[in-house]
Amino acid sequence: MRRLIDLPHATFRDQPASRLVRGDFSARWVVYGWRVRLVLVAAAFFFARELRAEEPARPEFAAVAQAVADRLASRQDYQPGDLLSQRHVAGAVEAVAGIGWAVPDAEKIVARALADDSFLVRELSRPAGRKFMRKIARHTGAYARLDRLSSISRGETLIRDLVRQKDGDKLIEYLATTPGGRNLGNMMAGTRGGGDLNKPTDRIYTADDLVATLEKLYKIQTP
Repeated sequence: MRRLIDLPHATFRDQPASRLVRGDFSARWVVYGWRVRLVLVAAAFFFARELRAEEPARPEFAAVAQAVADRLASRQDYQPGDLLSQRHVAGAVEAVAGIGWAVPDAEKIVARALADDSFLVRELSRPAGRKFMRKIARHTGAYARLDRLSSISRGETLIRDLVRQKDGDKLIEYLATTPGGRNLGNMMAGTRGGGDLNKPTDRIYTADDLVATLEKLYKIQTP
């Protein structure tokens, strides 16, 4: 009887040499392949961790709001509540990027402000317009109503007259703060070439509007 201990040796000896070589070679490559994969995975993990470690931390939102305020305050004769144009918003967004937060969709945010050459920006940049602007700025929704008013038939002419009249701001105050004014704003939607003056515009008119917009983006963005 053959000893059991001899069976493996006999089986091994009975295999063709070429098959043994191929089997040994394949086995070695399988092991080698797994080692390469493990090394690559480990390298990728540590590389990604190093990249994350080198990325600057996103600033606190208080710093973002302060960067906006500082940039706008650097404008000549600027006061909080003043109407902003696209170049002002672009400068504020640039200032935020300078402290370490690249604002997502920055171009879309800038586009939400009035164009630099728009009627309202030009009209409210003049001395009489600036005085008028600062009277109406304290009323919530005043700029939106003025913006919509400028787009209706003869709206620009009406606004020019309001700017130059001593108490022209009282009409905007009436539209923005009283039930009668809101009813009148609704009625404008039914006039020829008119529109609802109470309807939001989704524009960025002031620093407060800009900061509120940035805060929403800041909260939904993954740090």
